Amino acid sequence: MLLGTQPGGLSGQESKVALFGSMLKGEVLGTTGVQAVRWLPGSLGYLDEASGQGGFVAITPRTGARAPVFTAAVVAKLRAEFPGPDLPFTRFDLERNGTAIRFESGGRPYLFATDSLRLHRLAVPAKVGPLDLATAEPGKYSPTWRHYAFIRDYDNLFLLDTETGAEEQIARGTSEDNLIGFLGAGPWFVWSPDGRRIAYLKADQRGFHQYPILRDLDRKATVERFRYPFTVDPDPPLELHVYDVGTKRDVVVAQGNPAMPFLRDLEWVPDGSELTYQVVSRFENRLELTGFDPRTGVTRTWLVDTSATYLDPPNNFRVLADGRFLWSSEGSGWRHLALYDRQGRKLRQLTSGEWVVNEVVGIDEKAGIVFFTGVTNLGLEQHLFRVRLDGTGLTQVTRDSGWHEVSLSPDQTAFVDRHSSLRTPPSVTMRAIDGTALRSMATSDPARLTALGLTPPELLTLRGADGVTPIQGMLFRPADFDPAKRYPVIVSVYGGPHTKAIRDRFETTDFRAALAQLGFLVFEVDARGTLGRGKAFQSGNYLRMGQVDVDDQAAAVRQLGRRPYVDSTRIGVTGISHGGYLTLMMVLRYPDVFQVGVTGAPITDLRNGPRQYIGRIMRTPDANADGYEKGDVLGLAATLRSRLLIFYGTNDHNAVVANTMQLARKLIDAGRPFDMAVYPNGDHVLGGADGIHGLKTTVSYFLEHLRPEGWEASRAALWQ
Repeated sequence: MLLGTQPGGLSGQESKVALFGSMLKGEVLGTTGVQAVRWLPGSLGYLDEASGQGGFVAITPRTGARAPVFTAAVVAKLRAEFPGPDLPFTRFDLERNGTAIRFESGGRPYLFATDSLRLHRLAVPAKVGPLDLATAEPGKYSPTWRHYAFIRDYDNLFLLDTETGAEEQIARGTSEDNLIGFLGAGPWFVWSPDGRRIAYLKADQRGFHQYPILRDLDRKATVERFRYPFTVDPDPPLELHVYDVGTKRDVVVAQGNPAMPFLRDLEWVPDGSELTYQVVSRFENRLELTGFDPRTGVTRTWLVDTSATYLDPPNNFRVLADGRFLWSSEGSGWRHLALYDRQGRKLRQLTSGEWVVNEVVGIDEKAGIVFFTGVTNLGLEQHLFRVRLDGTGLTQVTRDSGWHEVSLSPDQTAFVDRHSSLRTPPSVTMRAIDGTALRSMATSDPARLTALGLTPPELLTLRGADGVTPIQGMLFRPADFDPAKRYPVIVSVYGGPHTKAIRDRFETTDFRAALAQLGFLVFEVDARGTLGRGKAFQSGNYLRMGQVDVDDQAAAVRQLGRRPYVDSTRIGVTGISHGGYLTLMMVLRYPDVFQVGVTGAPITDLRNGPRQYIGRIMRTPDANADGYEKGDVLGLAATLRSRLLIFYGTNDHNAVVANTMQLARKLIDAGRPFDMAVYPNGDHVLGGADGIHGLKTTVSYFLEHLRPEGWEASRAALWQ
């Protein structure tokens, strides 16, 4: 495949495939300037790592003055410890309020105190169990850096003394079924701010099915088993513990119960006086924010939040120095911020309206101002906002339309603004806290995009299947698009409840834009059930997964098909994971609309799905029998009329292989033709050689069955 080959010098379809590859690798947009920017604690400076080893520079935002990050004494000491012309690292993290740096050299972690010039060689655990990537929780250093907490063999929590190397087991599971932590309940363990205590979750998962994964690439195949939480499984008994490192006392703080089984989101208040956690109902429609005082053993309820459907993060829980706290809720139908006192009484609403508060990014407690990002314009744009804690002065700080990702300075006097829009390539600008530009830090040169004939995708506003609800779409065209011709269409879909695909943001590596260069129109829609449009829109597929969302997709494609350059007899759809599930529902329920489907790692029976993902939208089969029946791929399999390619990895711990095998059996029994690609030991998201092969296979399938102009030559070039 000509991935990364420059289009210049090639001709015809080879050139198109080369452009496809270059776009996937982000090679068609040149960007210059400071890319790695991190604020220095307690100062106005930020870090420019572009200068390389030994040349780390702090830059003052308003003046542009540059100064070395490290003193001559620090550099001399590090070079004495690590002989050589350069410092022993190219990246580092600032710790202990900027008085120490943490880095890796030669595969080992170090902590270097820049004030005392003392180097600590941090010990690491000798062996950590083979935690599945979907559930693994990384080890964590205590705030003092004296201890390192980590999980070994799934079920045992250890403390490692980083100075002596001694290990201490502080929590022991009865077996691999009694785990430290639980999928979807993170974080699994958290240190108190003073490093004296550690809180952790423990889950008895013996009620979950022990799912087998066949390892058959070795001469003698083996079987790995892991506990998988199906939607039909009982709730796991959860326990919350607090361990005192000094006294070695372990206290059970809370246990889940049948009505409120889930414990999650462990967090210490800034002064360490309380551990807060959330107690959540079975269907995640009730949440109790709870506090535990480790000195007295007393627990109390801070706040109760409820929803007619389900509660969705983030909560933006932030505790202020005086004990008041922030909380965001969707009670009004849109996520907004409110201020509460320590007793959980609502003091005032800080924001309101038909837009969404996303994330609190900074609080200036002295000035009484909260900074946060918010999503506006029907979810298309993200901006930085500010509001006073007294509820006045709500201001949109960033003005340029599009998508802004921001990083505030520690003293909230400046911020880094990473901005782009569909028509504006990415830029990085240093701004004063009022939004005034201080200096440009990085820019993009769109000249090559123009030279290649690449144009931004078109934003469309369509109507959902109900004929009323506005839904948004995006259409990508090839660089040589000719409106007098008729083109096949590929619909890209994910459509999960925690995602949004249609944004006014420039994507430097976009599969959709790249795929269009092979002669397709590529189309994507945010149907009901997706983020950024308020609770009613996001809950549009509540209890009806695979119904309303699929209806909206078909309605949008039919509206697109009215355009003269769209060939409605050549329409395909592709998606992975939840998008794989929707792909199957789309080709099975609307074969007249979608003639070709490529599905990857799909859920084919919602009862085979993970409870923490599907359960909150669909509840259980007993509580929502009609929804599970109508959203069932397997029940529709015998009606397949479209061309279908299924691909999956045999090491998928998310959408387990049983989904694909059960679908294959249904299709075979019904005598329906289909194609399949298997990736031995491949994960839920294919990577490496599997990912490249899966990409080629997907594209090749669409070339063969949708047949854009020059498809045979494109397919041949794809596999070179």
